[in-house]
Amino acid sequence: MAKCVADPVTGAEVLNHPAVRAWAQVWPGPARPAAVQRLQKKRKGQVYRLEGAGPGGAAVIAKRSSRDRIAGERRVYERVLPTLPVPVVRYFGSVDEGDSEGAWLFVEDAGGEPYSPQRAEHRALAGRWLSRLHTLAAGPAANAGLPDRGPGYYRGQLRSARATLLAHLANPALPADAVALMRAVIGQCDVADANWADVETWCEPLPLTLVHADFAPKNMRVRRGRAGDILLPFDWGSAGRGPPAADLSQAGPGDVWDYWAGPDLATYAEAARGVWPELGAADLQRLAAVGKVLRSLVCVNLEAPSFAFDWVERAVQDLRVYQAAMADAIRAAGWDG
Repeated sequence: MAKCVADPVTGAEVLNHPAVRAWAQVWPGPARPAAVQRLQKKRKGQVYRLEGAGPGGAAVIAKRSSRDRIAGERRVYERVLPTLPVPVVRYFGSVDEGDSEGAWLFVEDAGGEPYSPQRAEHRALAGRWLSRLHTLAAGPAANAGLPDRGPGYYRGQLRSARATLLAHLANPALPADAVALMRAVIGQCDVADANWADVETWCEPLPLTLVHADFAPKNMRVRRGRAGDILLPFDWGSAGRGPPAADLSQAGPGDVWDYWAGPDLATYAEAARGVWPELGAADLQRLAAVGKVLRSLVCVNLEAPSFAFDWVERAVQDLRVYQAAMADAIRAAGWDG
């Protein structure tokens, strides 16, 4: 699913790895993998690949995060996805850590090849898959106790991001270019806030449904199936119940391609027409612009606390990406006039 970021754990140390100990509580078969490889370690948790630990010697992906975050993802895998006719990775189960606020979740390794938004056939797969998810999941999502991913949630992200950036402008360690960038992003937050009525109006016609909310190339693979290629999204840690907008974001001229999946909107509309016949091309373009704003705001809010410290090079680099994405989305929404 992702590149390894550390040397694998092998030999006798495997059995003592916390991911393997947690896996032994979930899986009834032999729990000893050939190796444990760390795929990610970030603020929201850690992800490992357990080589040979699953059925038939398949690899298993082990994800550790907070109990609340894992509980939300567990609801998606247990209460919503099994009711939908869309391909998904196999879910094996989850377990809480007894002595901490953490929890583990286990799924199959999606395998296949990386998703590329530069390939038209991949974007068409994404448009078709998302359309089926959004049009069919409204009922199951309503009863699954999913986190709120409506406009109000994202406006909270906006206001938190803006307040945090403002609070850190006085950090004496910040170089002038960092301060200028922060002020630019604060200005973008003000533009989005001033136009929030558009966000609510454009999202309102479609029902609230299951949204992935981090529908990015890093969170999906393309696997060859008997009837053709199959899209397999994973990592539902940001998912919840909301309008489809956040999943429809498109890459712009200055964007980083590996962050925006760019699902083909024409394919999405064609697949959704039987359920949402009133959905037009202009509606989708507006929703995609709004979705890009929403996802960018979450990213800015996660990055903003980093500007409290002395070393902000990485934070500046990331914030430039989000600033460019916000600028593109604001133009697409028509808010730059």
